[in-house]
Amino acid sequence: MMKNKFTTNRDTFVFNTPLEVGLRALMILNELSPSLIDLNRLVIYDYLVTHSSDVDTNVESLHPSIPNRSGEIIIKRKVMQEGIDLMYSRELVEIVYTKGGVSYRANDLSAYFIDYFDSIYAREIRNYSHWLNETFSHLSDKELEEYIDENIHKWGSEFTKESLVRGGFDRDE
Repeated sequence: MMKNKFTTNRDTFVFNTPLEVGLRALMILNELSPSLIDLNRLVIYDYLVTHSSDVDTNVESLHPSIPNRSGEIIIKRKVMQEGIDLMYSRELVEIVYTKGGVSYRANDLSAYFIDYFDSIYAREIRNYSHWLNETFSHLSDKELEEYIDENIHKWGSEFTKESLVRGGFDRDE
């Protein structure tokens, strides 16, 4: 067996790390600037940016349509907070304390920092963040939560009966 000569002994994780999620959050916040957004809305916006076709079938999602992907909204809160904390530690976002709680917004450094990212993925995050802002910024937090509650069961559920079609779950095998 041929060994991969490009391995490392480090436990390196790339996907859904605080860095990745924090950078996406920074791009979303920058597009919404100077508006404030709380953590709940930011988690929802991150989901909608990466899985845009769940909202509009004419838009291609940045991330693949995997089964039960809507669970990301529930489990991503901690990593999003860590990502925001990382961006804050580098003075790339502002934390604003309001009567409604803790909110975040981009600052003057955010746009300059984001301009250094010129990959296709980074450009698409910015484009989808713009689309997101046009599509959802008019909704109140309550209206956005109602929209999510009404639709979350559809996102990823298209795979629910896939095993019945594909087979392979015969316990006698």
